[in-house]
Amino acid sequence: MDKAAKKEELIEAAVRPLIERNGYEYVGAEIKRSGKSTELIVYADREGGLSLDDCEEITRLIDPVIDALDPVDGAYYLCVSSPGLDRELKTQNDFRRAMGKKVDVRLYAAERGKKEFTGELTGYDGGGFEISVNGEILKFTHKQTAAIRMHVDF
Repeated sequence: MDKAAKKEELIEAAVRPLIERNGYEYVGAEIKRSGKSTELIVYADREGGLSLDDCEEITRLIDPVIDALDPVDGAYYLCVSSPGLDRELKTQNDFRRAMGKKVDVRLYAAERGKKEFTGELTGYDGGGFEISVNGEILKFTHKQTAAIRMHVDF
């Protein structure tokens, strides 16, 4: 496990209980460096999505804990955000929230002559997932999947 992943685990252990005790769902954390700036982004969600007020409330809840933990070397900005529509589905909760909704799947190697599929997420277990495409159920393992995201219609 790399250094960033260890820090993200520490952050999760420290803030998940606070976030979930207050009616939100902890989704993940990420440390992003861009030039000289560093952001610590904590992702949270709730049924119906997060409002700006929700993000502010979560920030107030976790800021003292993050300060005490001091997980980032040097100066950083703490940001609380919803996972966003284009975030990759990774956790069991990500898949649970997406169940019954349209997803885009990108594979490492072509199946049925294609590397990309769009369909309704109909099943999930620790080893993989299934989608319905035009009434046909397609099953994929996580190992063969480069990415799975919520489908966004423009």
